[in-house]
Amino acid sequence: MSDALHNLNYVAVLVVAIVGFLFGWIWYSLIFGKASKEAMKCTDAPDAPKTGMGKAMIKSILFTFISTWGLALLIESHGTLGRRHGAEFGAAVGLLVVGARFLNDGVWAKTPCKWTAIKVGHEVVLFAIQGAILGIWR
Repeated sequence: MSDALHNLNYVAVLVVAIVGFLFGWIWYSLIFGKASKEAMKCTDAPDAPKTGMGKAMIKSILFTFISTWGLALLIESHGTLGRRHGAEFGAAVGLLVVGARFLNDGVWAKTPCKWTAIKVGHEVVLFAIQGAILGIWR
């Protein structure tokens, strides 16, 4: 594992984390924006309280960087090369590790299935995209 830490391309990790953060914006606003708002019971009413997004965005970027770094570390340790293998590896991590934990959380939190599916789908596609990029940018 220490070899993987030394061999990581941290510029690639940073860029891929930014790509991941932007993908999250696309997924949760452009692709599933309406469904996300319905699932989270958000409102666009003019009298709705306005909350600052700055702190949440900073935390989100930080957590995206950490998960990207973890995926990059796994890919480097595993020796995954190429776009296709990186995407497959990332999708497997997204579904079998992160997605399974979201599904488990959804059971106990009684989260609507639609919202859980949106979140799990995001993680699978996100990690597949990031894995593909990391698989070729080593």
